[in-house]
Amino acid sequence: MNVNTKKLRDVQRKIAKEVRTSDELKKEDIKKIAGFETAFVDDKIICAVVVLDAKTFEIAEKKHTISKTPMQYIPGFLAFREGPAIMQTYYSLELEPEVLMIAGHGAAHPLKCGLASYVGVELGKASIGIAKKILVGEIKKGKIVILNETRGEEITTQEHANPLYVSSGHLISLKTSVDLVKKSIIHPHKLPEPLHEARKYLKKIISEFSES
Repeated sequence: MNVNTKKLRDVQRKIAKEVRTSDELKKEDIKKIAGFETAFVDDKIICAVVVLDAKTFEIAEKKHTISKTPMQYIPGFLAFREGPAIMQTYYSLELEPEVLMIAGHGAAHPLKCGLASYVGVELGKASIGIAKKILVGEIKKGKIVILNETRGEEITTQEHANPLYVSSGHLISLKTSVDLVKKSIIHPHKLPEPLHEARKYLKKIISEFSES
């Protein structure tokens, strides 16, 4: 499968120009948060979404999709491998979450267009990227610094556990992104609850898919 990375980079630059990393939602208007997780089985991508109440973290809705993997993994271009499945799964929801938590980066990306930014711009939704390692730049005093610009934050959610790396995707500031992630951590889970529940649901779907 040949991939024209130059063309994809042009798309990323175009989307990056549309990204807004300021708060366009009031905190009190955030009623529901969705967590998205993906996995690959053979040539398929499985995407799971769980929508939670932003205050009680009770599950309001679950959905998943199974589709053909559009391309191989290329570092820096995760948005084009996982983005279409996430958007397809989002459109299957009956509820409309105000914020999307996505396993990947937002602005903490070489071109400021990580998976969370790509999905946020395409859907016109507030989105937060939550990753397990940095893609580019360095950590300085707990901040992800890329080209002398703070684009994300390192947070420790569990003692002795590896940190998470949070960055704004779209329509939300880094400060609010970090605050929301921290408020969504329920001990002893390392991940914020929307992603924790999405991952748990995803494992169930993979098990059922593998048995079929």
